[in-house]
Amino acid sequence: MSAYGLAQRDNDSDSDPFTIVRIGPKSYSDRENYKDNESCPDIYKQFDFEAIFPGCPECIVELWDYDMLFGDELIGATKVDLEDRYFSADWKSLKDKPIEHRQLYHPSTRISQGTVKMWAEIIPTNVDIRLIPTYDISPKPTDEYEVRIAVFDTKELKMMDAEGTTDGFIKCFFDSNNAKETDTHFRNQNGACSFNYRLIF
Repeated sequence: MSAYGLAQRDNDSDSDPFTIVRIGPKSYSDRENYKDNESCPDIYKQFDFEAIFPGCPECIVELWDYDMLFGDELIGATKVDLEDRYFSADWKSLKDKPIEHRQLYHPSTRISQGTVKMWAEIIPTNVDIRLIPTYDISPKPTDEYEVRIAVFDTKELKMMDAEGTTDGFIKCFFDSNNAKETDTHFRNQNGACSFNYRLIF
C-alpha cells in the first residue's frame, strides 16, 4: 500500500499521514508509524481480517494526519466493496488481483484529497494458505548515488531588467532547502549565457 497527492492538513508543511483500516467493528491503526511531512508516503503494510459472505461490511481505508498536540485529523477515506469482488466471476478468475488507485474523500468536500494505491485479496478458509502465492511488499533497500548535473549554456533567456538585460544563473535542487547554483552572468544582453558548470549532489 502507498498513497500520493495527499491533501495538506498542517499549516506550514505536508501532512504526517498514517493508516487506519476497518472492516465492521475490527480495525487496525498504524499511527505509531506515521510519516513525517510526506504527501506521497510508502506504507508497505498488509492488514488481515476475517469476514463472512454474504453480509461482509465494506472495507474502509483511511489516511489520517498525525498531530500530537491538537489531535489527529482525517485526510480522506475510501470504501472497498468486498462483496462486489467476492461474487464477481471475473474478479475471482484473476490470478493476480489488480492494483487499485482509489481516490480519498473527506466528508467536508467532494474534491479528492489524494489517492491510495492498494489491492484486496479474499482467501476462503478451506484453502490451504500455503498454496496461496505471497508477495514481498517490504521496502526495497536504499542505495546511495552521486548525481552530477552538467550545465553548459542557455539561449533566449528573457530580459528581466528595465535596461533590457538579465542576470542569468541556473538553480538545481531535489530539496529546495539544499539548492545549488551556477555562477551568475550579470547584465547579459542576448539571452546566451555560457556556464560549463557541474553541480554535484
